[in-house]
Amino acid sequence: MSRRVFILFLILNTVNSTISLGCLPSLSTYALLPFGQKAFYYWSILIPTAYPFSLLLSICWRSVSTHLIVLQSIFNWLLATFIFIIAGQSPCPWLADTMQGALMIITVWFIMSLTSCFLRITIGNRIKSEWTGDKGMFYYGGTVQLGLLLGTIPLYILINLFGIFIDRKPCQVYCVS
Repeated sequence: MSRRVFILFLILNTVNSTISLGCLPSLSTYALLPFGQKAFYYWSILIPTAYPFSLLLSICWRSVSTHLIVLQSIFNWLLATFIFIIAGQSPCPWLADTMQGALMIITVWFIMSLTSCFLRITIGNRIKSEWTGDKGMFYYGGTVQLGLLLGTIPLYILINLFGIFIDRKPCQVYCVS
């Protein structure tokens, strides 16, 4: 692995960690509660299974090319953008209070979590096996922590100081058809 690919992997890992570990956990209630309490409940049960599934997927699919990692990252960013849009439209996004909307957001979030976890595992495996320099995994772990920092602080400011995202209170009607 060249130094250029190593730096690319660290950048991809930072951006993916920023989105999946830093930003999106803060937006879960804004993106899911418009589709009902059951959607949030099923999401909270289903999402923790994404990491074991991605681990099994990485065991079966050991070698992943750099181009495929970049394409998966772009796909992951598109799914995360969709979740951001839905959270930004809260308390009344598209298909709010419908079963189709709940299935859509849970499926999108699960696929995004699955690809994000798979990317973290794949990038970590590639760095561990192919990087000949010292401290490759140290820098990999540092990019995960940097991603957490870069994701949580701006979302904290957007949610708590500027109030950009509006939460949905239970038992209130928001979307009138």
